[in-house]
Amino acid sequence: MSNSSSQVKISQQTSVPPFAYLLNSYIKRRCIDYTELADYVEVRHETVLRWLTGKVSRPRQQQSIIRCADCLNLTNAERTELLLAAGFSSQRVTHVMPSPPNLSLSFASMYSSPFVIGPPITEPRQFFGREYLLKRIFDLWKCMPLQHIAVVGSKRSGKTSLLHYIRRIIDTPNEQLRPNQRNNWMIPGYQWVFVDFQDPRMCYQESLLRYILNELDLPVPEPCDLINFMEVTDQYLEIPTLILLDEVSAGLAAHELDEQFWWGMRSLGSNHAGGKVGFLMTAHEPPEKLAYAQGNPSPFFNIFGHVFNLGALTMNEALDLIHSSPIPFADNDVEWILEQSALWPALLQILCHSRLVALEENIQGEAWKKEAVRRMKPYLYLLHPMREE
Repeated sequence: MSNSSSQVKISQQTSVPPFAYLLNSYIKRRCIDYTELADYVEVRHETVLRWLTGKVSRPRQQQSIIRCADCLNLTNAERTELLLAAGFSSQRVTHVMPSPPNLSLSFASMYSSPFVIGPPITEPRQFFGREYLLKRIFDLWKCMPLQHIAVVGSKRSGKTSLLHYIRRIIDTPNEQLRPNQRNNWMIPGYQWVFVDFQDPRMCYQESLLRYILNELDLPVPEPCDLINFMEVTDQYLEIPTLILLDEVSAGLAAHELDEQFWWGMRSLGSNHAGGKVGFLMTAHEPPEKLAYAQGNPSPFFNIFGHVFNLGALTMNEALDLIHSSPIPFADNDVEWILEQSALWPALLQILCHSRLVALEENIQGEAWKKEAVRRMKPYLYLLHPMREE
């Protein structure tokens, strides 16, 4: 990539070691994991991994490198050297953000909730099941060109949780997973972009294109329009890239994401980038129905040759989730939870949480079941599978 070549020139001119070498050295000295550094700097784990491996040798944001220096407790000389290696001249180092104050509350020390109700699952260790579907998806991405996949499911069926798991599991260290939890679906090194069309910023063409380029550490042109976006991806995109589009029907309804925009996305996934871009979209309806949403058929959906329906878990997958409780459930409670949930993960989370709370608070009797059934009512539509038309 040309930004890599520019970085080499800067390093040679200033006689400092490569950025990746310095960052690796400082991390080892500080004895921290790259994921801890990423969380502190507030960038994706994959971004720091690309810095460490040299795939990105010139980060885009100077502030990110300053925060790295803060986290790693670098001296002023080391801080300047790291900034120079990252491509930022010493004249540009005009302000250094102070380290945040020590707080009594440490998010790193907080333990994860055993069962999650409401928000999607974002931590891979809390995600259960979908083994067959995951194998099908990752197998399609092991070869070039990258293929395009649609996952169709009802609300609360777990579509967003699936996307978070897919984009994080490959680069999640074993120590952050459950015992024997698999993370070798395919080799590391892919780039991931998660686009949530329920975020209003993703429904404006310029902010969406700018977001994608920033996530990929690619140059952001001015103006950041569709033509310049395509030019940048043609010129700079070298790493296999998977773009995850959550609730794409909301994007299709956005006025600024017009037919020309979707033609551009189709071209990006078909003819540009040498087959290095793959899309995975989630929606409530299959692509052939979405193609006619809003009365305006979109050619983008014709490239999705693989469509998977998201159903309930298997019996073994549901049992794995139930048995993850820190307090074991009695066999009759497990049987009741399986029956009431019909093995849907959202319902399993509700029922297991209700039972766990009752056990922790030493509540006797069957009151927890009534409470669990009450909490399930908004999601009972999951018990009636989508009809095939």
